[in-house]
This record gives sequence, C-alpha cells and structure tokens, in this order.
Amino acid sequence: MSEESKHKKLGEPQQRRTPDLIPPDARAVEEPKSSSIMPMVIIGTGLLLAALALLVIFLPMGSDTRNTNAPAENPTHPAIAAKPAQTEDSLPDSKAAEEIEALIGDWLREQAEAEAANIAAWGGEAYAGAIALEQECERLLGELEYLLARKACTKALTELDQLMTAKPAILEQALLAGTLALDNGEPEAAAELFREALEIDAGNEQALAGTKRAENLPKVLQFIKDGEGLENTGDSNGALLAYQAAVNLDPDYLPAREALNRTERALSDRAFQQAMSQALQALSADRLSATGKALQQAGRIRPGDPSVRDLKQQLARRRLAVQLDNLRRESVQLEQAERWPEALKSCEKALSFDAHASFAAACKERVSRRIDLDRQLQGFLTRPERLFEDAPLKSARQLIAFANTVEPRGPRLAGQIKRLTGLIAEAEAEVEVVIKSDGLTEISIYHVGRLGSFHEKRLVLRTGDYTVTGNRTGYRDTRQTWKVRPGSGALVFTLVCEEPI
Repeated sequence: MSEESKHKKLGEPQQRRTPDLIPPDARAVEEPKSSSIMPMVIIGTGLLLAALALLVIFLPMGSDTRNTNAPAENPTHPAIAAKPAQTEDSLPDSKAAEEIEALIGDWLREQAEAEAANIAAWGGEAYAGAIALEQECERLLGELEYLLARKACTKALTELDQLMTAKPAILEQALLAGTLALDNGEPEAAAELFREALEIDAGNEQALAGTKRAENLPKVLQFIKDGEGLENTGDSNGALLAYQAAVNLDPDYLPAREALNRTERALSDRAFQQAMSQALQALSADRLSATGKALQQAGRIRPGDPSVRDLKQQLARRRLAVQLDNLRRESVQLEQAERWPEALKSCEKALSFDAHASFAAACKERVSRRIDLDRQLQGFLTRPERLFEDAPLKSARQLIAFANTVEPRGPRLAGQIKRLTGLIAEAEAEVEVVIKSDGLTEISIYHVGRLGSFHEKRLVLRTGDYTVTGNRTGYRDTRQTWKVRPGSGALVFTLVCEEPI
C-alpha cells in the first residue's frame, strides 16, 4: 500500500518511518572489552526474562482477535503474535509491521466496499469512530507501537464489519421509525427517516411509498381537521367528504380511516333509524307498499338486523291478512252473483295462502255444493226430454225439492227451479190424442202397446215422444214419432200403410 493511497483514504497525511532493524547507536559504540562481555550478557538475559514475563501478563488483555478478515496467526513466527511491550531501546519488529500493513490493506479494501454502499451517508458516528481507529492505527505504526497499532486496526475492521452487517437492521429501524412518525402525524420527521432509508437502499419500495405519504401528510391532516370541524357543527355529510378526501390521499393513515368509518357509521345509523321509523308509520297506516320499500332500505343498510326481520314478519302477516280479506270479499260477491266456479277459485286461492283460513274452508264446501246443484239443474234444463222417462223424472222431482231448501236463493237458482218445475209439470201432463187410420193398418205404440187396426181411436197419453209403427200385409211398414205436448185441444195423428210391396 502506497503512502499516497493511504493519505487519500484517511483524509490527512501521515509520516511513517521505515522500521530500522539496527539500533541507531550501534555504530557509534566501540567494541567492548572482553572483560565487560559477561556482565552485559547477564544484564541482557535478565531484561529478556522480564520482558517475557510482562508479555505473558499483558498480552491477553490488550489483544483483540477479529472474527473476519484477520490473517491467521503464523505458528512459525510467534514474535508477531506475542511482541513484547516496546520501549525506545527495543528493536523494531519487521513481522509485526508487515502484519499491520496487511490489516491496513484489509481496511482500505473493505472501506471501499462500504463507501460503494454509501456508508458515509448512513454510517453516522459508528463509521466516523471506525475511521478514527484506523487513523490511530497508522499513527501508532509510525511510532513503532506495533501492539497498540494492531489493536486499533483490528478494532476498526471489526466495527466496520459490524456496521455493514447491521445495515439491514438499520434500514428496518429507519423504516419502522418513519412509519411511526407517519402514524404520529409528524411529516417532517417521517420524510427525514425515509430519506435515510433511501440512502441505505435507494430502490426500497416501502421507503419510496413512505416518502410519498410524508409529502401528502400535511394535506391529510388538514382534511381531518376540516372534517372534525364540520362534524362538531353537525354537518356529518360534509365531514364525510373531508374524511374521504383524507383517505383518498393516504389510505394507510389510520386516524383518517377511523374518522371516515366513524362518520359512515353515524350516517348509516341515522339512515337506518329514519328508514325504520318510516316503515313503522307506513305499517300503522296500512300503507303496505311504502312499508316494504322502507324495510328494503333498512335491510340494505343493516342486512340481517333482528328489528328489520321482525318488522318484515309483521308486514308479511299484515299482507296475508289483507289478501285473505280481499279474497273473502271477492268470494262473497261472486257467491251473490251465483258465479260459482269463480267463487270456488277465490276460496281455493285463500286456502293456498292459509290452509287454516276458516272462511275459505267453509266457502269451498258451500260453493262446491252450489256448483253441483247448478250442474244438475242445468242438465235437466238443457235436456228436458230426459223428463219423459220415469227415472230421470223422479230425480228431477227430488232435485227440485232439495233446491227449494237452499238459501240464499239468488235469481239464477230461482229461475232454474221455476223452469225445471214447469218442465216437470209438462212431463207429467196427460194429453188427449186422436189416431186416424184406414182400418187395415195394424198400429202399435212403443211402451204403450198394440192398438190393432181401426179408423179412429182416442187415447190419453202423458207428455213425451212416442214411436208408432204401422204394418199391413202386402204393404211396406211405416214408422212415425209423435211429440205429445200439452196444449189446447186434442192432438190428431194419422198413420196408414200406403206403399205396396
């Protein structure tokens, strides 16, 4: 390592003399007499023993072995690792000087790496202390204080290594402190801390985001202050807008988020109470549609709220009651109009809403009987010829007897009874019939009997349709249907076989 490079690194020049392995006064002293050699040997031996004793005592206390970058102790040169304390009269140790020079070289290399990591911007007093130790090492080397110089260099390297090792922790600490400053509403302190973090790691995303948050924090704090003022005056909507603006600037600023949430809850609670109040008022006034709309609004604000659920159940019961009442009135009107099939549908619809609706069950039973009665009456009225037979006529008489007991009797039923009663009377009426023939044709009436041949015969027949046949030897048979109906006077029918075979 050259003097120029060391001076450039350490910031100030250092004069260091090359160790002289020969004491300076060795040439000035004449060769000692042989008679003085023995005392000098004895004295030198004693000094050597004393120096060794001091080395054993003080070396463990003054030595600072490095964890990294320190060269391994050379077992073949124990003088470097265990140099006795030096004095002005001691000999310089060239091995110790070389070891210290190597330590200084390690320092310069590691310092260059640290400077590339911008340690000067974030190392602080710890880095300044390490530099001072290295400068002290060079000074002590220049003064031939090898033991102390080694200790200073080793400590400087150790502290530099520790500082570089602690870089991630220092970065994390700066980030945490910056975030805490943001949370405490201290934009300037936060900006400084994130700036320090960026000096350690220029591309750190958290530090970049923190810097942006620190820039926005004054505006965020102002929006919060404005919101609090509006909130205190009762302008919750205005406060909501202010807090929302603060959150938009910094979604991670907890006080702004809390203020926004608080205001939203207050407005939500107010809206919920208003919706519930409107629902209750509408329900009490039987405005069921308005009640449903208010409950929908309340449900959107607080889904699953018990009070909303309870009021919805009340509304459902009220709606059911209204529907059943409407169907009850409708069925009564249809019964009064004797529109029995439609009345039955209303009753059945009511039962589909509430199977235990007593009016609907009674309605269904009553209307079903009237539908059956109406069907039977209409059957005879649309086919009155059935009454000309004894069995249907008997059924018609019984049906009329039952219909006369039914109440209420509307116009339709009364008219049906009247018309069927008339048909029954007609079917039971006896009519005088005059039959004319040629005296040669044999005449027979189904269900009455054979009348024989005659020119004229009078009979009394019950109202109805009769099939009459005539036959004569040598002539084609003839057949007629006589409709016997009551009227004025006797009915005259003629039957003669006139077509020869």
